[in-house]
Amino acid sequence: MLAETKLRSFIESVAAKTPTPGGGSVSVAACAMGTALAIMAARYSDGPAPAEASEKLEALKDEFIRLIDADAAAYDRVDAALGLPKESPEEKTRRKEALQDALKEAAEVPLQGMQTAAKALESILTYAPACKRRLASDLGSAALMIEAGLLGCGLNVQANARLLEDRAVVERLDLEGRRLVAEGNRLRGEILKHVEAMYRK
Repeated sequence: MLAETKLRSFIESVAAKTPTPGGGSVSVAACAMGTALAIMAARYSDGPAPAEASEKLEALKDEFIRLIDADAAAYDRVDAALGLPKESPEEKTRRKEALQDALKEAAEVPLQGMQTAAKALESILTYAPACKRRLASDLGSAALMIEAGLLGCGLNVQANARLLEDRAVVERLDLEGRRLVAEGNRLRGEILKHVEAMYRK
C-alpha cells in the first residue's frame, strides 16, 4: 500500500512512468503532511483549543492517509475500464458503463479530499489565536500545504467529472468543488492573518 511506503519510495513511485500514484494521491499526501505539521504546532501550544484541535486533526490526518490509496485505486479502475474490449455492441456497452462508474468514483474520491481539507483548515483556525509565536511559520506552512492539496484535489475532480455523461452528477461535483475552493481560500487567509499578527508582536 502506498500509505505504508517510506517517503523516498513514495516520491519515486510518483515519478515513475505509471498512471498511479498521480495528482490525486499527491494532493491528499500534501494535505496529510500539512495536517501533521498543524498537529505538531497544536501539541506545542497551550490551552484547550489546541488540544481539541489536535484530536480532530489526528482523525483527519488518518482520513488523508486512507485517501492516498483510495485515489490510486479509483484511477486504476478507470484504467482497467479503458482496457476492456470494445469490438461488439455488447462489449462497447459494458465498457461504457464500467468507465462511467469508474470515472464517477475517481471524481468522488478527490472531492472527499477537498471536504477533508476544508475541515482540517477549519480545525486549525480554531486554535490559531492560541498558537505559540515560535510556531507561526509551522502554522502558516500547514495551512498553505493543505490548501494546495485541496486545489490539487479540485483539479482531479474536474478532470474526471468532465468525462461523465450524467449532467446532474457533473453539476453537483462542480458546485461543491467551487464552494470548497472558496472556503479553503477563506480559511487559509484567516489563518495567515493570525500568523502575520504573531510576527508583528
